[in-house]
Amino acid sequence: MGSKLTVGRGAIATACDLLGYIRTNAELEGVLIEYGISDYVRPSGSIAKTILNLKEFAVKNPGHQFSTDFGIKPLGILLAEEVIRRVEQSSKTEKLWEKLERYLNLDGYSLLRGTTSTWGAVTLEITGLTVAMPQFAELPESSNEVEILIDRHGFHIAERHLSSAKENITQGDWEAANSQCRTFLEALTDAIAERLYPTESCSRSSGLQKRQLLADRGFLSREKHEFGDGHGQTFLPGLAKLLHPDGAHPGISTQHDAIFRLQLVLVTARWLLKRLENSTGGIT
Repeated sequence: MGSKLTVGRGAIATACDLLGYIRTNAELEGVLIEYGISDYVRPSGSIAKTILNLKEFAVKNPGHQFSTDFGIKPLGILLAEEVIRRVEQSSKTEKLWEKLERYLNLDGYSLLRGTTSTWGAVTLEITGLTVAMPQFAELPESSNEVEILIDRHGFHIAERHLSSAKENITQGDWEAANSQCRTFLEALTDAIAERLYPTESCSRSSGLQKRQLLADRGFLSREKHEFGDGHGQTFLPGLAKLLHPDGAHPGISTQHDAIFRLQLVLVTARWLLKRLENSTGGIT
């Protein structure tokens, strides 16, 4: 696992909360001493106080590098791995483990699971942490770049929908996240049309009409099947159907499905925003 990637404050804060279930204060202090974290976070006499100090330092310094027996690792990754190594998965910690996994998924990571057998009973346990996609895909970086470009162009409606999609995922509301992903993409293409062709956009009331305008003016290519009218198989109309085919109803989506749709939207948004940048030479 490359050391350039780390995890966000949500995953770090949740990992620290899980470390609060570590067995003894001595074990916690031993972790801090082993990796040199104690140079920055002094033990405070109780697990709760030490964890609070650790959380405050870690969310401010997620990429701070520490030496381990497996090489140099950023603090955020190190804490997540220590949780996996030391904190039991039980009814008391179940909700925190689920929350941690949602945050890790948003950061581009997945929890590894393996089977164990005790007295003939087979159980599935968390065994490690891995990058969810090949590093060249750079999904966490793509997410950050999309947010920077959206803010730069002042696409605030699209920004709110993207933020809502991520928030819904952290709360485990997969159907609402799917809905927000689709609305985000529609708001983004609306905003691009209004930015590039403000006069013509005024006479196009619907999102579909604005995307047709983008295709008419060559921003989207019909020849390359990026957009098409009618029932032809083209990219953006097909993606819109994929993102939210069944409506926002409970029980029709899963965590992995929602993450997949968010990743599709982020990659597509980055592609559209980069094309906008090339079309305008930056902000117009």
